[in-house]
Amino acid sequence: MSYQDTTKSLIDWLANVGHPGLTIAPRQEDQYFTIQVNGQRVLRWPPSSKPRPKLILSDPTQDEINTLKQYLSKPGSIAENKANAISFEANSEDDLNVIKDLVLRRLGEPLESRIRSESLDPWDQFIHFASKMLAHPQWDEIERDYKLAIAEHVATARSAFLTDSVEWQAHLKRAFSAQSNPVNWRVSSAFWNWYTSDPQSGNQALAVLWQEADAIPVEERTDALLSQIPWDAIRGYSARLSLTSLLLSGIDPLKYPYYRSTPFENAYRLVGYPPPPDSSQHIYRHAIEFLDRVIQEASKRGVTIRDRLDGQGIVWFMNGDGWFFGDEDKAAFRAFRGMSSSNEASTVPASEPLSSSILQPPTAHSLEDLADQLLLDPAYLRNVQRLLEDKRQVIFYGPPGTGKTYVARELAILFAGDPEMADEAGSHRLVQFHPSYAYEDFVEGFRPTANGAFALRSGPLKRIAKAAASEPDNIHVLVIDEINRGNVAKVFGELYFLLEYRDEAIDLQYSETPFRLPKNLWIIGTMNTADRSIALIDAALRRRFHFVPFFPDQPPVAGLLRRWLARHKPGMEWVADRVDAANALLGDRHAAIGPSHFMRRNLDDEWVQRIWEFSILPYIAEHLFGEEERLGEFSLDVLAGRTGVIEDDDASTEPE
Repeated sequence: MSYQDTTKSLIDWLANVGHPGLTIAPRQEDQYFTIQVNGQRVLRWPPSSKPRPKLILSDPTQDEINTLKQYLSKPGSIAENKANAISFEANSEDDLNVIKDLVLRRLGEPLESRIRSESLDPWDQFIHFASKMLAHPQWDEIERDYKLAIAEHVATARSAFLTDSVEWQAHLKRAFSAQSNPVNWRVSSAFWNWYTSDPQSGNQALAVLWQEADAIPVEERTDALLSQIPWDAIRGYSARLSLTSLLLSGIDPLKYPYYRSTPFENAYRLVGYPPPPDSSQHIYRHAIEFLDRVIQEASKRGVTIRDRLDGQGIVWFMNGDGWFFGDEDKAAFRAFRGMSSSNEASTVPASEPLSSSILQPPTAHSLEDLADQLLLDPAYLRNVQRLLEDKRQVIFYGPPGTGKTYVARELAILFAGDPEMADEAGSHRLVQFHPSYAYEDFVEGFRPTANGAFALRSGPLKRIAKAAASEPDNIHVLVIDEINRGNVAKVFGELYFLLEYRDEAIDLQYSETPFRLPKNLWIIGTMNTADRSIALIDAALRRRFHFVPFFPDQPPVAGLLRRWLARHKPGMEWVADRVDAANALLGDRHAAIGPSHFMRRNLDDEWVQRIWEFSILPYIAEHLFGEEERLGEFSLDVLAGRTGVIEDDDASTEPE
């Protein structure tokens, strides 16, 4: 940026912020421009004819220096100055945004309110956060690789179809059943039902959609399919277009990326982009044009987005809560998205490793498909389904790290459909109990309004019950994570009656209208037994739930880590040996080490050591309180001697 642009940008920005604590000192001849915070000099730059002025930050903290080194486009321009200051160059508007943020930090305001006080172009903020996403070292592993793998299956199906090979259906079914497939199983099943009932129309539609000519407009390809599929077969623009976009990815996933309505519509809102027209064949074109606009806006700001597939990944992540950002960036991102601290978080816990399949949890056509994906016994999952059909509520219980919440969520998606697909029938929701969680948070309670009054608000239980009652033919699932961390009797209130008597209504504590729990609302709770708080669950609650154990020494968890390693990390099965040896030493199934610690895509020897040192050993130390001298028995090296495995590469395994 030129000297004049820098000066004008900073002066205009101060005027837009309009904060009384932020002032710019009048410039005298040959003196510095100076920004002051509450009368103290913070930032200054000289009147100069140089192309880019050196900005000087007074009394920088180490955090401020680290921020500049991390986010400036040319961190090599940072230099120490006299009088406890540092100087640096601003080479772009993004650099200036970093500097503005440092100035605002000196005001001591929360970053969320600072972001909202800035009159920034929303595209500046959108691309700023997009650049952080793209810079993550595992971006391709998370947001590109699985899409390209699925598109390869579709491309193989397309090639077989165009050459009249009957194998095309098998290849396409592999794409539909692939892990992280963006098309919900209900949609793909409906597609095959339609195709089987009318193969002539299906072949005509696919012949146009998949034809070779590059000049065929995307609207024509889209309309060729959607005009043939009856609305009753697949309802909702989002569901229909998610299917179409998957099929188009077989032509070129970089040109035709996946589509879902909710992420794109949220992205349009963030930057003030116009909504799509109300016709299915033009909605996808509108989304592609938006991705091209994202690429253009990024280029203007010095950020490279390789293709539409990268742009689509950014749109996906913009739909979350910035869970992998640091606290400051996450607060800024949530402010940009208009999310208050009381908003529901995304479905992904901040502690979940980035290497897992996060925003696209695997969907399955059936319990058998899901069992294969989760490496569990299909009969076990079928048994869980029958327990839910019986009492309509179950609790998964066991030590931490055994996959209780993950399995609960995957079953909820299978039974109720993915809530990201807004047009699909069925829904599931997740809530987490904690010691301060109350009846008013879960069922209903009075909450203050903007005018200072109070209004009765429904909690997540009443909201999903209402949705279930409006769709009696579809299953809805509520997942209650860490159910025993709350005061269950207090939080549930009248639910003790309603859980057992689904046909009857009862008056609630606040509302006057009788309330009942629909039969098509299933509840899956998870319960950690490591702290023995399961003993606090009273008999009345126990009688209303089926309890499903999740322990490393019994199915379905027994052997899970070994199966996962054999499939995803062959040659590393020794990790399961160490875990089994450690659990045998602990001698307490409620404190056993669960397999989830190690079920991550980037697992290698270094990560095993890191996980063991910083996750497993501190956990074991808690359970050996008063027996600290035993902790040495749980080192990986010592445990290697207990597994009976020869680790010397030169040792012969042949009989003499």
